[in-house]
Amino acid sequence: THLWETYPQMPEALQIHNDLMRDMITVFGGYEVKTIGDSFFVAFPQCANSVRFAVQLQLSLMQQPWPPSLLELPDCRVEFGEDGHLLWQGLRVRVGIHRGVAAVEINPDTLRADYFGPTINFAARVESKAVGGQVLLSKPVL
Repeated sequence: THLWETYPQMPEALQIHNDLMRDMITVFGGYEVKTIGDSFFVAFPQCANSVRFAVQLQLSLMQQPWPPSLLELPDCRVEFGEDGHLLWQGLRVRVGIHRGVAAVEINPDTLRADYFGPTINFAARVESKAVGGQVLLSKPVL
C-alpha cells in the first residue's frame, strides 16, 4: 500500500510481479483463485508444491528487471549479506501457506472455482503475519 501511495511507477513494477507470479503458479501446478489488489490467492493440489512455489518465487523476485528508481526505495533496495551474496532486491512479497480442506463453489461472474471457509480464513491469517520477503508455514504444512 505504501508503494502505491509514493511510487508513481508502481503499475510497471506490479506488472513484473504479476507476470512472475502467474509463471510460477503454472510451473508449480497451482491455480490462481483470484487477486485482491496486489495480492494473489493461489491453491495447489500438492502442499509440497506450494512450498516450492513460495521459495522459488522469493528467489526469482530478486532476478527481475525492476525499474532502477524502484531499487532506490528503502523497501526495495539492493541488499547484500556480510559475505557479499545478494539478499534482496526489488519488490518483497509475503507468503503464507496453510493446508486443509476448503469449501469450493463456482463464482457466477468469473465461472472460476472460489474457495472459502475456516481453512481459507486461517491461511489469510498466516499470510498477514509475514513481512515482505518472508514465507510462513502453518503447522499442518510441516
